[in-house]
Amino acid sequence: MERDFISEITQLIDSDMPFTDIRLEQDGPIMVRLPNGWSQVDRMFAPCVEDMQQVLEVVEPNWEELIKKAAINRPIELSVWRLRICAYLAFGGKRLMMSIRRISKTLPTLRSVGLPPATRLMLSAQRGLILISGATRSGKSTSSAAMLDEINMTRSAHVITIEDPIEYIFEPKKSVFSQREVGVDVDSFEKGLEDAMRQCPDVILVGEIRNRETAETAMLAGESGHLVIGTLHANTAAGATQKLLSWFNEGERNAKVQALSNCLVGVVNQILLPRKDESGYALATEIINNMDQEFSPVLGDQQKLNAMLDRPDARKTSLSMADSLGELALQNVIDKAVAMRAVTGMPGIQDRLKTMWKV
Repeated sequence: MERDFISEITQLIDSDMPFTDIRLEQDGPIMVRLPNGWSQVDRMFAPCVEDMQQVLEVVEPNWEELIKKAAINRPIELSVWRLRICAYLAFGGKRLMMSIRRISKTLPTLRSVGLPPATRLMLSAQRGLILISGATRSGKSTSSAAMLDEINMTRSAHVITIEDPIEYIFEPKKSVFSQREVGVDVDSFEKGLEDAMRQCPDVILVGEIRNRETAETAMLAGESGHLVIGTLHANTAAGATQKLLSWFNEGERNAKVQALSNCLVGVVNQILLPRKDESGYALATEIINNMDQEFSPVLGDQQKLNAMLDRPDARKTSLSMADSLGELALQNVIDKAVAMRAVTGMPGIQDRLKTMWKV
């Protein structure tokens, strides 16, 4: 009797397990990413090649030809979940592999994500640039979706998103949306952002700022009357501003520091940590709120920026990562040892935590 592997995977997706991703491997164990790391699903047998092919037929009917050339990336809609599926060959083309990201169709809110009140204040800006930074899988896409949902509930705006892929689908409330997918609706993030400038936007989401052209256009859009929300990879809030500026050479740097000083509304840097009760993740955030341009004079100097963020008088609407982690530990949401591991390689934050916890 042929195994109904599609039904088995669907039941796993609909389960209450707090995982974000599923990893499938031909003749290998089925793994899920839980808050504490990858874990094997013992109750399910390893999929054979025929089982993997069942899923691939749903993902892409022409998969046999396409997968020889490159990985196949496709979104799939279920009743409760949206799936982001990546199928690929490994081990010299001899084994089928698949990664499945599970995304709730219920839009996240600022409160459900755990973003602090300062975020709502920054979103009231009519123009400028908001950066969301963090490592891979730190929840940047979820936070940006929560921010857009807040705008949708509070502002009459035309929101253009440039994403790879589109994850959350927005229904108009007060705002209207044009959601564009890189590789489908537009060739690249930079081209999508360039196009957006001619499409009468009020708010633009750039799914990832990863090169000079996108960074330059994002700042230009922020200066010219649009609110731009962009994500990028950086370990700290101050590091996010330096990452943005790093794409410009020395001859351009002073002009770009000035441009960033004029348009930066704020930075949200974030880390996802496993909750102590193993129910899911907790969000720790570092916030630079530059609504009144308080931080603008030091944006070109990471050391001065960090020092200013650590000043108590600068943290009325801003927030240091050490304070955020300390509060989560005080509330018994996260374990202190987990918090210390999360900021490995960040001695300034570690030292503040050690002082705070007297360790």
